[in-house]
Amino acid sequence: MKFFIVHKTEYIYPAAALESFSELRCHPQNSIRQTVLSHETIIHPSVPLYFYTDYFGNVTSFFSIPFRHNSLSVETRSLVLTHPIPDPLSEMPLTVSEALVVYGFKKFELLDFLLPSSFIPLLDEIRGLASGIFHKDKILTEALVELNQFVHGFLVYVSGATDVSTPLAEILEKKKGVCQDYSHLMIAMLRSAGIPARYVSGYIEPVPKESSSSLEVEAATHAWIEVYLPNGKWVGFDPTNNTLETDRHVQIAVGRDYDDVAPIRGVFKGYHGQKLNVLVQVARV
Repeated sequence: MKFFIVHKTEYIYPAAALESFSELRCHPQNSIRQTVLSHETIIHPSVPLYFYTDYFGNVTSFFSIPFRHNSLSVETRSLVLTHPIPDPLSEMPLTVSEALVVYGFKKFELLDFLLPSSFIPLLDEIRGLASGIFHKDKILTEALVELNQFVHGFLVYVSGATDVSTPLAEILEKKKGVCQDYSHLMIAMLRSAGIPARYVSGYIEPVPKESSSSLEVEAATHAWIEVYLPNGKWVGFDPTNNTLETDRHVQIAVGRDYDDVAPIRGVFKGYHGQKLNVLVQVARV
């Protein structure tokens, strides 16, 4: 499928900012599952944009505005072709116990995705939930599908119920959240069971409303997870929607948790406070 994606972020300051610095992770990935046909970043005020590849292989850009400005607007426009994904769970008959042996040989390589991280503590309650799914004699892929279903049913999706600072312990208590909470919980359960998992940020084609025949409806950034299988492949699971990653998903960045893949982060010098506006559009071409 081919998608045209617009992601616009605007900051309006209560008084002129004296200077600011921002880092972006809004550039779609080129990979076996998707091809970036075009991408542009429009910044206002207009300043030079610089690029580098971060520790996790994400295309990252940054810029500074060394003069007074009352607002900052960052807009990215991407044209991405996604490719059909054949069944990634076929021909993987290993049990959980056998898979853990394989992971043991690659522990150093996968360590970042096995340890707790800023947003993903490995709490005792989470270990208990994970142990109920990952029995040593169960086929690994069956356990992964069961986990995806479990997380999808365990939380209720409520927009605004949490924010990026909400701890995982509070999410477990409330049993409410958004896509990043579903992803953090699933990753925590996987890592608690010794299975490497990472966080994925990106976009998903929105489901059209019943009253609309257009696919260009309100959208937002999305989050899901990838599990490292013993055959050396990363496979995506979307617990928010209880699906595997499909060609309706567009990847932007991967990391240990949300903190590694935030679309935009930065600092400014000026009066405290700012108004934030975000617009995301995902349209099938």
